[in-house]
Amino acid sequence: MGILLALLFILQIIGFMVMTLLYLKISKFNNLEKKQQQLMKEMDQSVLAYLGEIKEENDRLIHELNQRTEYQMKHTSNLEPKEQSVSEGFEVPDPQPKPHPVPVHFALRSYQKTLEIEKNEKETKPVIQPKPLDDRQIAKQLYAEGTSIVDIARELKKGKTEIELLLKFE
Repeated sequence: MGILLALLFILQIIGFMVMTLLYLKISKFNNLEKKQQQLMKEMDQSVLAYLGEIKEENDRLIHELNQRTEYQMKHTSNLEPKEQSVSEGFEVPDPQPKPHPVPVHFALRSYQKTLEIEKNEKETKPVIQPKPLDDRQIAKQLYAEGTSIVDIARELKKGKTEIELLLKFE
């Protein structure tokens, strides 16, 4: 009887230890979950802040573009009455021609180089021959076209069962 009580006492201690270990693992898991949620909130806040900055920058850009177009409209509307007062045979040149961002001869040279490169690539590329279809692909294609299994087997010189297996397992 004393041995039975000692055994039950040891089993009870082992049970408490197992429950304690499980409780510790669950608490670690809960802490990890809380940290993950906190990180998600921080990421959401950073993305929202970034989007807010982008929106402000876009609004500023739109405002600047609107100001430039208004300035250009005022500038062109001020030039129109002067052009009307000048005689019809005399042309007024643009007050300030806009320079190209890239000089024309550089752009032309670059375009010609790309044409030469493309020409050379076409000449050096070998013509790719399509791969011949193997029996499986031919069988699938014929079956998709509605050819019977017996006719496919005759055409491929294979057995009916082999064609059925090819179609079944592919």
